[in-house]
Amino acid sequence: MHRRRSTALFIILVVLPIALLIWLGTYLMRDAAKRTEASMQATLADRISAADHQLVDDLRHLTDQLDSAAARAAGGDDLRHLIAQHPWVAKAWSVGAEDRVVEKDGPLPYEPFMKIDLLQEARAVQRISSEIGGLREAASQQTRGGPPFQRVVNTASPRGPESWQTFLKMPGYHLKDYLASSAESQMLSGWHVNEMSFIYWQRSVDGQVVCALLNRHFLMQALFPRLPHPGLEMPPGRMILATRHGLLHQWGRRLPGSELLPSSHRACSGPLAQWELAYTPAEEEFPKPYLFPILLGMGSGVLLVVAVGWLYFHESTLEISTAQQRVTFVNQISHELKTPLTNIRLYAEMAAHRAEAQADTAIQKHLAVITNESSRLDRLIQNVLSLARQQRDKLTISPKEIVLDEIVSRTVDFWRPQLVKRGFEVICELNGPPLMHADEDAVTQIVGNLISNVEKYAVTGLYIAIRTTVEGGKAKVLVEDRGPGIPASKRKSVFEPFERLRSDLTEGVSGTGIGLTIARELAQLHGGTLSVCPQYREGSRFILTLPLQPTQTPS
Repeated sequence: MHRRRSTALFIILVVLPIALLIWLGTYLMRDAAKRTEASMQATLADRISAADHQLVDDLRHLTDQLDSAAARAAGGDDLRHLIAQHPWVAKAWSVGAEDRVVEKDGPLPYEPFMKIDLLQEARAVQRISSEIGGLREAASQQTRGGPPFQRVVNTASPRGPESWQTFLKMPGYHLKDYLASSAESQMLSGWHVNEMSFIYWQRSVDGQVVCALLNRHFLMQALFPRLPHPGLEMPPGRMILATRHGLLHQWGRRLPGSELLPSSHRACSGPLAQWELAYTPAEEEFPKPYLFPILLGMGSGVLLVVAVGWLYFHESTLEISTAQQRVTFVNQISHELKTPLTNIRLYAEMAAHRAEAQADTAIQKHLAVITNESSRLDRLIQNVLSLARQQRDKLTISPKEIVLDEIVSRTVDFWRPQLVKRGFEVICELNGPPLMHADEDAVTQIVGNLISNVEKYAVTGLYIAIRTTVEGGKAKVLVEDRGPGIPASKRKSVFEPFERLRSDLTEGVSGTGIGLTIARELAQLHGGTLSVCPQYREGSRFILTLPLQPTQTPS
């Protein structure tokens, strides 16, 4: 029992705190990792957004230049002005009263987008631009604080994600020089793009659409050298601009760690939505969380808990082992004492009979003292044996039909000469049940222990009363005295093994402190109780309550 209790306490004191420390350390490490990851993602998002803003802003400046050139071309019939105005324009054409296409003179670098049907795409832009009047009016109040371009969806003939996409330049970004008149302020412009091609378009008030196909090679040669934004420091890691077909451009100092896969990526804003930006940070940018203090604290806590638990378990095991050795020793010694004690009592009785025959009163008195002390020693040994048996196995009783008053009377008569000799007033009132079932030896031992306590600890009152009654179908034995009494704080602990009252009451009194423990255990085995009456104020009153039929099955 004690070993199981020690093991349970060891689990509570060691295993649970260690589990709590491990959980707390894991939680702190995960929280630190999450915070670092969130901070890194926020920084990377800002870095990618800056690159995206630079690209779109440069494209917006290009659109301003093309707006100026297209506005002049729309006023006349010659599209060559638009081509000559900007060196990046490869072809220009208009869709309106008639379809016209004008190409730049001279050979151009190889471009796969040259194989597209330019007139077909121009007509598609014309259809889409005719449907976005409401969109322009809704966006007419926008200032330069919003996005420069907005994607336009052609509801009449929707196109898949691999097809062309049309973007409208928002009105707030049109050049003021070409919006002087209300008619010119109704001009629409934007981009018609796919992954490989960039077509600038402008729709005038009369519905004519002017388009210009840009040389992608020249466009990227102009955009990429401006990354990162002039004035911004080159990032330590590696920034990538790519399409699903491959890499377009990359920049950065590419410090160790940047050769890994990107940690953050996003699509560019329109009209460059077919491109994607991704960034791989260098190791020095976002070092791993400094987890050493957490691990040190958690490890120190675990070691401390283990050390305390080991010390407790070691001391507890040592105490249990020592207690078991004491019980074993006392058990063996008690058994060894039984034989010589029996011989002492036997020869003392034989000597008493001879002294009685010789009428030698002095020897009779001496032998009576020997007999009484031998009886006291025999009871002490019996209590020790009972406690040892209780620690080793379990006390047992053998109930049978008894007369309670006869047992109590016989026990009182055994103690009466010694009590009277010490000056006690002995009162015995027997009103117990005619018959009941109980263990005779156990009842004798309980009552004897109670009287023995009065004889030892209540000599100041010199009064003892033993009464038996029947109440509520149960037999009761009351043993009361007029001694110093038992403090309220000791009324429960007095039944614990080896528990004794304060030293001034027990000074010079022999005893082991186990009599009441054994008495209560025997009473409980009958299904009864042994307690101290809290209402009795003149001394101490012990109440033994026994059922008329014991609850334990006879062994």
